[in-house]
Amino acid sequence: MSVRLFSRIPLAWLQLTRNKVRLLVALMGITFAVVLIFIQLAFLDSLYESQTALHRSLKADLVLINPEMKTLASKRNFSRQHLYRALNFDQVASVNYLYHGQQTFKYKGSAGGKGIIIVGVNPEAPPFEIPNFDQLAPQLRTTGTVLFDQNSDLKEYGNIVEDLQSGKPITAEVGDRKVWIGGAVDFAGASFADDGNLIASSATFLQIIPHRNADDITIGLITLKPDVDKQKFLNGMAAQLPENVQVMTLQDFIDLEKHYWSTSAPIGFVFGMGVLVGFLVGVIIVYQILYNEVSDHLPDYAVLKARGYKHRYFLGILFQEALLLAILGYIPGFAISLGLYDVTKDATALPIHMTFQRASLVLLLTIMMCFMSGAISMRKLREADPAELF
Repeated sequence: MSVRLFSRIPLAWLQLTRNKVRLLVALMGITFAVVLIFIQLAFLDSLYESQTALHRSLKADLVLINPEMKTLASKRNFSRQHLYRALNFDQVASVNYLYHGQQTFKYKGSAGGKGIIIVGVNPEAPPFEIPNFDQLAPQLRTTGTVLFDQNSDLKEYGNIVEDLQSGKPITAEVGDRKVWIGGAVDFAGASFADDGNLIASSATFLQIIPHRNADDITIGLITLKPDVDKQKFLNGMAAQLPENVQVMTLQDFIDLEKHYWSTSAPIGFVFGMGVLVGFLVGVIIVYQILYNEVSDHLPDYAVLKARGYKHRYFLGILFQEALLLAILGYIPGFAISLGLYDVTKDATALPIHMTFQRASLVLLLTIMMCFMSGAISMRKLREADPAELF
């Protein structure tokens, strides 16, 4: 079957290349649709990745939050006493917490447009799984010292990372407070909601954001003892918590953030709609080229039908043309998207990069796009009636 299928490819190729200008225009249209899908999917994935980067760096089995929190950016807090009560359970090994807020950040006259996230932690028990953080965390014991996220949008803050590499102490302005920057860490990076991150001790955080109550934390972290059934313990603990506190697994916490940006935030819907629009644009373009190909060769198909060729033979040629168009349009679209990813990443500091899963998905969508167009064009093939030749 496969030998017979691919033996007809030269005929499909010859039909496509007969009008080279039309083929070139069609490939440009398909390439545009492929690039559009690649870009929209990259924005969508970078949205989820950037907004959950902090979540994924946390060291915990379970998370305590305010049940009104739909996204970390909503700044819903709860009393730290609810977290400490978790220590009454024998299954709990340790607890930790962090504060989360946003402030303006200025360095040598450069100020970010969206503001910067301030994360307040206990320097004696760092809550993050990030490289070299344990070595830099002791600097946070000095009140007024912070660590700068080197994955922040650096175009907003000049040469701050280069200045840190020189070993010289540097200062910046956070809100109306002067702080010392003790080093750079490989942390969560910029997102669609902010320009980057600073990590501070709890004491420094409360100085930078003085309106915050020290007892009101943003996230409570619970680490369980080995061999504890996480889900069973979660269900039991949830039943004993008051209504103003919610416990969940770390993965559920990540999924909660993703759900907000995919359903409640307009930006997630916009990027998803962009993927659909790109797909539909490709379907229309490929349909036009295949429809014209069928129309041009309708008399030829009628002659072949009169000589005994079955309808499925012509369908095979049509789908081969669709497959060729998909592959020829995908290759330049993939290459152009790689370049656009680099440009966008440099301009925004967002985590935009090509992945094998996305490349495979867009290839599949491109083939589906072209095959769908071929299926719509089938109706024209049925008009190839041998009786019309006489």
